[in-house]
Amino acid sequence: MNLIDRFKKIISQRQIIKSMTVKNLKEKYIGSALGILWAIINPLLIMLVIAFVFTKIMKTEIRNTPFFMLSALLPWFFFANSISEATTSMRNNIGVLSQFVMMRETVPLSIAFANFINFLFGFMVILPFFIIVNMAIAKYLLLLPALMALHFIFTLGVCLSFSIINVYFRDLSQLLNIGLMFLFWVTPVFYSLDMMPEAYRNIIIIVNPMACYAVLYRSLLYYGNSGEVYIWLLALIFALISIISGYTLFAKKETEILKYL
Repeated sequence: MNLIDRFKKIISQRQIIKSMTVKNLKEKYIGSALGILWAIINPLLIMLVIAFVFTKIMKTEIRNTPFFMLSALLPWFFFANSISEATTSMRNNIGVLSQFVMMRETVPLSIAFANFINFLFGFMVILPFFIIVNMAIAKYLLLLPALMALHFIFTLGVCLSFSIINVYFRDLSQLLNIGLMFLFWVTPVFYSLDMMPEAYRNIIIIVNPMACYAVLYRSLLYYGNSGEVYIWLLALIFALISIISGYTLFAKKETEILKYL
């Protein structure tokens, strides 16, 4: 089955994807009195913590520090949470995969959707504060859906790849924690590219896809500009490479999943 046929079949199973996405969202907040409201409360609490630590303790000179960091931190959380959950998703859903006839990529896809919805809930609460702090960003908000789409496609591709790799290489989920920690600190979340030695800036942008997305989110939400064209092109290229390679690998190995689980 080629990629186009797979996409068509996935669309035909959209109700299954919707049900699993809702299930994943509910599981995030099971037993919680506030439920999905935590998707709104968490960003606000994070903003307060960042404001206190970096303005009162570390006394950074970055203007509007909480917004500077949140512009890249919230997208990072979406990416990190999605691939962390997707990596072990096949093993965690072996019962569903064994009992029901469905596209197996539905599992990591629903996880990516659930985390994206969670991200959007929190993001929409924080967005008005960004606009109040810098009205100049309002004219660039039309670019935000395009950036989010590229970010989602890139993340979904990684989710598909990691979910299938972990079936064969079980240590991936353990190595992932270390890998994400390293990637976090080489992604410009708590600093800007301008703060890095010039020799490393282009290297970071080229070898670290999340750096591209972090820089673009910050351009739109904090600096109030559209961002460099070449970074948009890199973000597009990374998204296409990720989703094509992820689906290709998944399609090639999905028939063996139950045998190795």
